[in-house]
Amino acid sequence: MKIVNASIITIGDELLIGQTIDTNSAFIAQELNKIGVWVKRRVAVGDVWEEIWQALDDEGQESDIVIITGGLGPTADDITKPLLCQYFGGKLVVNEDVLKHVKYLFEQVYRRPGVLLERNLKQAEVPDVCTVLHNARGTAPGMWFGPRPASPNPSEGGALESESSKKHYSYQTADPTVYGLLKTFVREHRSNPTEAEAVLWQILKNKKLAGYKFRRQHIISSYIADFICLKQNLIVEIDGLIHELPDQALSDEARTFKLGTLGFEVLRFSNDQVLNKPDEVLNEILKHLAKENSKLSTTQNPPLEGREAKNPPSGGRGAVFISLPGVPHEMKGLMIDEVIPRLLKEFDMPVILHRTLFTSGVGESMIAEHIKDFESALPAHIKLAYLPGFGMVKLRLTARGDDQHMIEDDLNKRYEELKKLVDQWLVTDNDDGLEIVIGKILKQKHKTVGTAESCTGGYIAHLLTSVAGSSEYYKGTVVSYANEAKEQILGVDHSTLISAGAVSEETVRQMVKGAIERLNVDFALATSGIMGPGGGTKDKPVGMVWIAAGNKEKIEAKEFHFRFDRERNIKQTAYTALDFLRKFILANS
Repeated sequence: MKIVNASIITIGDELLIGQTIDTNSAFIAQELNKIGVWVKRRVAVGDVWEEIWQALDDEGQESDIVIITGGLGPTADDITKPLLCQYFGGKLVVNEDVLKHVKYLFEQVYRRPGVLLERNLKQAEVPDVCTVLHNARGTAPGMWFGPRPASPNPSEGGALESESSKKHYSYQTADPTVYGLLKTFVREHRSNPTEAEAVLWQILKNKKLAGYKFRRQHIISSYIADFICLKQNLIVEIDGLIHELPDQALSDEARTFKLGTLGFEVLRFSNDQVLNKPDEVLNEILKHLAKENSKLSTTQNPPLEGREAKNPPSGGRGAVFISLPGVPHEMKGLMIDEVIPRLLKEFDMPVILHRTLFTSGVGESMIAEHIKDFESALPAHIKLAYLPGFGMVKLRLTARGDDQHMIEDDLNKRYEELKKLVDQWLVTDNDDGLEIVIGKILKQKHKTVGTAESCTGGYIAHLLTSVAGSSEYYKGTVVSYANEAKEQILGVDHSTLISAGAVSEETVRQMVKGAIERLNVDFALATSGIMGPGGGTKDKPVGMVWIAAGNKEKIEAKEFHFRFDRERNIKQTAYTALDFLRKFILANS
């Protein structure tokens, strides 16, 4: 089965300290999944040169596509562009098309007076080794970096490196025609190491070698190194019995020579040495690390950007790297208009299909028990996921394969089986939210609805109006947070508020009646409760909520108790109320 993996790297200190919520990764993952790309990892890093470089290194090894967002702005902490330029061995040049676009935005769209600042004009600078992706929504262009060349070619816009830089900071990766095969072998071998490899890896990965970092099963040119320390240009190989054969010995000698021409020293140990004399092996590796460190200290170039220069990544040869702005609406435009079409041209995509059911009124553990025989009988290429939230559980079937028709037919068959099994709890057989489900029901029945909200403060109205075209069936809301608003706008009796209180069955029933009359709707929904953290009493604790739904002929109300913080209580109340409304409409129209 074809597999195209992707990694998403989001850059910015604001993401790590929680100041900004990362919505970019979710959108990118959704769009990639639609075209058959499996998102393998999502990584967030701060505005730190070494950490961004390391993330590119790591994800380039793991994935075919690496998408980076953030750090492309005009301020000093936006370091992604110069880093990528150095990473791919290029130089920053002014792109005339981008420059024209920046001037157009400032002069015609933003209409800002005065001369353009130098930092704004610098947005038009891009690495000469990238393909520029037009950002119609902003000044920072996207950048597409193809597989990293074995050596920069000045005639093709690349940049020459010094010999010492080549020797100590760059290394060869696989030819594109064989890289995929090598990568598949690496993936399998990492999962099934020999006993000697497993023992040595435990030593190396636990950083018992004076802190030097090693990688395992690492692709260099057309070879796969058992273990490698990139910083010290040292490769460690473990030779099994096959290496004792004369023909294999000659092959090993040629391999060692070739790797030597690329700037690497190769140490070889037998299985017996690693298993029975690990201390001797360890000492030998440490001795060579110390020797290589001494060499580097006298020949390496000065640190770049005031920081220690790092080794370039291994995966860059086979992966494409795509850099996008961190501003969500700009990123979305680039993904849809530029990135997705290019990816479809560049890659032979596998098939990934999803089918989702939406249930309510039962927990995920109960559903899991109910459908355990179905789940255990699923074939290997179809997986079931449980996605609980706010009293609802989504069940998602995901199928992966190469044959579109076969995968689709098989998935649809299993989907229909699952739908029958959970029919008693089924809300919809689409991946829709309750606000969409209710809208479809009302449009189908040609009915209207309004809301009267106290404790939810308009959140239900927000959900309903987030659906395009909702004005066709949703008339509006009365946010009657204070008792005066309940009385004066919705007509709730003052005596009811005194005797029963705002959080009561009597009050929400009168709120529904008032909303139907004031908003002139067929159905109305009302909420009143105590969201916390304060305001609760012994009789009416925090989390107590009354919800009512009704029409001109009938009103139903129900008491609920939630146990969360204020924000979650509001959301839980809103979604519970929408489901209560859904059931009322279906039963009374």
